[in-house]
Amino acid sequence: ADIDGDKKSYQEAAKALSTARQVAFEEISKMRHEVAKAKAPKVIEHVDGMLENGIEKVILFAHHKDVIAQFVEHYSDAAVVLTGDTPQAKRQEAVDSFQDNPKTKVFIGSLTAAGVGLTLTASSHVVFAELDWVPANITQAEDRAHRIGQTSSVLVQHLVLDGSLDADLANTIVTKQEIADAALD
Repeated sequence: ADIDGDKKSYQEAAKALSTARQVAFEEISKMRHEVAKAKAPKVIEHVDGMLENGIEKVILFAHHKDVIAQFVEHYSDAAVVLTGDTPQAKRQEAVDSFQDNPKTKVFIGSLTAAGVGLTLTASSHVVFAELDWVPANITQAEDRAHRIGQTSSVLVQHLVLDGSLDADLANTIVTKQEIADAALD
């Protein structure tokens, strides 16, 4: 339509593509959420296994509020949570409890709210129940344990459901990070 000079047809085609892209994005978002909810019990099982096998503290990141709520419900008094809904005054309390209280075993954080600016060196184990589309957001979240004062090697685990959108997202993130690394090298 653009080559033929038909502006009206071009605008209609562009609008149709934009609408299709939005529908596809919404479907992907729904699928991503469904995968996260389906994985949550296995993530809990994995973190429980870590704690039962002598890991003292675990940092657990997720994205969706209802997935985070499942973790909070399961770990109850043994966890602190930091999401976008956490009042500013309570955020440092959560960090301090995780850092200093031996009874606080799990730090549950949303990728966006807890992924930057915090020091969580009380643990050297980071688990991602969900991933972010942006590699830098994941790197920032990982770095909450890679801070001054960390005395151990940090183990980062990304739990993905093989053959799902989750696995595709993980591969996309790796590719994006490789491109960014090459550009910065």
